[in-house]
Amino acid sequence: MSAEFEGVLRAALTPVALISGVGLLLLSMINRYHHALNRVRQLMAERTRTEDPHERDRLSRSIQIIYRRCHVMKNAILSILTSILASSLIVLLTVIEGLWALHFEPVKSLLLFMAVALVGVAVVLFVFEVRYSLRALQLELEEAG
Repeated sequence: MSAEFEGVLRAALTPVALISGVGLLLLSMINRYHHALNRVRQLMAERTRTEDPHERDRLSRSIQIIYRRCHVMKNAILSILTSILASSLIVLLTVIEGLWALHFEPVKSLLLFMAVALVGVAVVLFVFEVRYSLRALQLELEEAG
């Protein structure tokens, strides 16, 4: 393996590590998203079956809270996916630099800043989603007695 190729490979490892770490966060978010969607479907089916207006109202409030959670999670997932795209572009530009001796340092720096900032946005949204899930749990606990 040539020293030049080893240098390109070494330079591409940082964005690849970022992608790997962010991928675990993405997996967690997607699992929570699917669980929330399934819970909304269950509550909607339950609301359809019930005749008690008070129970229907309680179920509607729970559905709205979980729907808001899903919306927040969708935005967090999109932030993570965009971060992964930016990191992938860094890898691509690093390889192009190594192959054709071009220089994309300003673009790569901007992409790295964007990738890390988007992870930060996703984490903040994830915190909001957890707050929504606690609010839904609080509503269920209050109704239970």
